[in-house]
Amino acid sequence: MMLPRGGKLGCGKDVAKTGEAYPVLLYQSSSYSMRSGTRFEESMHRRMIKKEIEPSEKMHLGIVVCTSENEEANGRVNKVRTILMDSLGKEENVKLVDTVVCDVDASYDMIAQRLNEAVCGMNNANAIFVVVLGKSGQESNQLPFRTGLDVSHALRQMTTKHADALAMRLRKAASSEDTLAALFENVVGLVRNASSVLIACSDRGLGKAGSVVRSSLNHLVAMLKN
Repeated sequence: MMLPRGGKLGCGKDVAKTGEAYPVLLYQSSSYSMRSGTRFEESMHRRMIKKEIEPSEKMHLGIVVCTSENEEANGRVNKVRTILMDSLGKEENVKLVDTVVCDVDASYDMIAQRLNEAVCGMNNANAIFVVVLGKSGQESNQLPFRTGLDVSHALRQMTTKHADALAMRLRKAASSEDTLAALFENVVGLVRNASSVLIACSDRGLGKAGSVVRSSLNHLVAMLKN
């Protein structure tokens, strides 16, 4: 048992009384601690923490690119893929599972159906980014505002346990790089029976957004495994 540490460096208590609760370190064998002394790094608690904050497996990334154009031809889909891989930790930390292009030049019901099929089809992804592209061939690369709203609304109906604070953090990060990114309604939540984290954003400020939420996303993905 790990009793409270007294004095100024501890909790100020030198005596543990009946009814009070204190952390306990559990070992596989009680004889081990008698031979080698008490070591937190060898405890079951330490292994639980390491599993939670230091995931041993890579993030399995799925990407859904929403556009009304044939983006494969001009390489913008490849650009989105590269930006996300770099901002989330490159191949050392991220394994790209699949990339799907979703045509959103359609009615809301059709957009919702296509998004649902794209997201549900990524069986091996535990982190799914849905990225809405702006119009190409224009200097301003305008963000399709109404299409963005349709995508966000459809995804919000598909997700559970919405992480609105993380979505706001994503939005602020993206808009710090590109102010027009603030026009997009970001969505963060769980999909596919809470087996994956879904993140919806635009291509504006994408690199900054990915790098800012990287640590939080790694933590969320690790928690899904427990």
